[in-house]
Amino acid sequence: MASGKERTAEAARAQPLSVIIPTRDRAAILARTLAALRDLRAELPALDVIVVDDGSASAPGELSSAADPHFDVRILRRPALGPAAARNFAIARARHERILLLGDDTRPAPGCLKLHACARDGLQGRIEWDPQNPVTPVMQFLAPAGPQFWFAGLVDGAPIPFTGILGSNYSAPAAWFRAEPYDEGFRDAAFEDTELAWRFRLRGYRSRFSAAAICWHDHAYESIEPFLTRQERAGEAARYGVSRHPALAWWALARPLAVELARRTGLRPIAPALRQWDRHCRHAYLRGFFGWRSSSAGAVA
Repeated sequence: MASGKERTAEAARAQPLSVIIPTRDRAAILARTLAALRDLRAELPALDVIVVDDGSASAPGELSSAADPHFDVRILRRPALGPAAARNFAIARARHERILLLGDDTRPAPGCLKLHACARDGLQGRIEWDPQNPVTPVMQFLAPAGPQFWFAGLVDGAPIPFTGILGSNYSAPAAWFRAEPYDEGFRDAAFEDTELAWRFRLRGYRSRFSAAAICWHDHAYESIEPFLTRQERAGEAARYGVSRHPALAWWALARPLAVELARRTGLRPIAPALRQWDRHCRHAYLRGFFGWRSSSAGAVA
């Protein structure tokens, strides 16, 4: 256990944070995330929270009511241009030199903000299902070692591959985001974080993993179908990413196909109960990548 002197030194290293949250039509979920930030603000010397309303259909007052009047939150309203554009808009207005990206449905647990504030390079925290909600079998399949969030094999404090960087519970110096802003050609919450992480990698920016910097993911799946819609959008976004950076083709296409082949031949087996879900997820992603998206595809965060 750290001594009092060590704890004082750690607190002295903590930097002010600017927290960036894009949202659309989810005021109730956003309110829970903002409440968690309010409760944890004492972990930091200063906290700047910017919410970007990315084209909500609801009236402006509904979103404003999600914020605590005693907690300083800036709510900026924009047309629906996607989370990449929303984050760029907020980052340009951030007050502090370290940025923490959150989703409107990723609620930081105690200690999370402080770990991000004490980091000097990029830091990807762990994302777990919200313990306040029942975890269905589908959710157990999707994360934390599945097609939505994959943290298996990552070591606390060790470098993380660019493919492990997410647009949520991730912090880095503001200078990184200003040198390499999000590509606003991505209009969905899909692959825009991977493409940005690829450019960070090319610049020599390095990130590491923190198993203790936890956010609770407040999103429920009763069935696999809504996630398949998300996978189609991810495949479509990956196609755009490869058009921008052909070197990404291995990670975006060849690697998923290789895993699919390994599954089929038994070289990389998967539990029989999960095989069908895994196959459906991969096929949905490939449909999106090759432009075969189903007509029912819609927005699922």
